[in-house]
Formats: sequence, C-alpha cells, structure tokens
Amino acid sequence: MNNQETLQTLREKINEGKFPSEFPHFGGAELIITNNPNRKGHQYDTVVVTPHASAFSWLIIELKGIYQSKLDYNSKYEFYPCIGRLILEATQADLDVFDAMLYAVGAIEADCGG
Repeated sequence: MNNQETLQTLREKINEGKFPSEFPHFGGAELIITNNPNRKGHQYDTVVVTPHASAFSWLIIELKGIYQSKLDYNSKYEFYPCIGRLILEATQADLDVFDAMLYAVGAIEADCGG
C-alpha cells in the first residue's frame, strides 16, 4: 500500500472510533503528548497537554509506521514536532478528538514533509 492508501485506512479507523482510549503517552524527538498539565519539556520540545493524550499518542505511532521509511535520526526532530503543532492547532480551534486527528492526518503531507 502507498502512503495515500495507508492514510485513507487510518482516516477510516479514526472515523469508526477504532483507536484506544488507553495508550502510552508519547515522548521523544522533541514532542511530548500528555494529559498532565504540570508536564514540562526542554527548550525545543513541543508539548501537547490534552485529555486525549492516549488517542493522539496512538496517532503518532500510526503515523510513525506509515512514514518510517522517510524518517531518520535528523528528520524525526522535524517530523514529530510538526505533528504536535498540527494537533495543537486543531485542539486550540476546539475541534473534537476525531476532527483533530483527521486534521493532522490531512495536513501532514503538506506541512510535515510526509
């Protein structure tokens, strides 16, 4: 499957609610996804504090699998924070978790070099 087909499959999973409500929160490559409002990062970290940290962390891992052939030691430090910024944009616009995930998936190609 190419990336577009895989992204479409991911969109279908999101639309059908086929993502976990409990999932380990993501932290790495200058991106932190957490539900802890006291969680701090380092100077260059993108920190996303949300009650939907499990769902967004799952999304990050799904996108990692789709784009793993394009990710290397350096590019991951641009890719993951970019996804974090997309999630922040969506949550700050008061999109629900479904629409926020779909927004990130839809914008990843253009915004994050996917």
